[in-house]
Amino acid sequence: MAKQEWFLKFIIWELSIKGLLLFILSVGLMSLINKDLDQLSKQLAQDLNLDVDRYYINILLSKAGMVKTTLLVEVSIGMFLYATLSWVEAYGLHMRKRWAEYLTAVATALFIPVEVYEVIFRLSAIRVAVLILNIIIVYYLIKHKELFPKKTRPQ
Repeated sequence: MAKQEWFLKFIIWELSIKGLLLFILSVGLMSLINKDLDQLSKQLAQDLNLDVDRYYINILLSKAGMVKTTLLVEVSIGMFLYATLSWVEAYGLHMRKRWAEYLTAVATALFIPVEVYEVIFRLSAIRVAVLILNIIIVYYLIKHKELFPKKTRPQ
């Protein structure tokens, strides 16, 4: 394996795992449809031994009961589509397809302004790490074009 390929393998695994987690969350949200979310949230708080008399926990529990079924469906569909995009990117990168290189670079770069905003207004080590990682991924994909050979057309 070439020196530069280890990071490409990392990107492929990161996209695959992200897709899997998003898919699991999507299915989990769909399983909450037609459930009493107010009761479920109170049971979860009790199971986790949360102090329901605390102000923020009380607000969270009251808001959970107001979530509409349409919102659950919309968020679940969005997560499923994002999971599918992650898997398509991972597959394309694994197969060394040039379209996957561009797709991944553009899809990752589109989130960088949002991540910069998050770092500026809600600074945390995880947000900074995610921002730096995504900048490195975009730079890596743009710099290492040799990993994605162009197809030569038969004459």
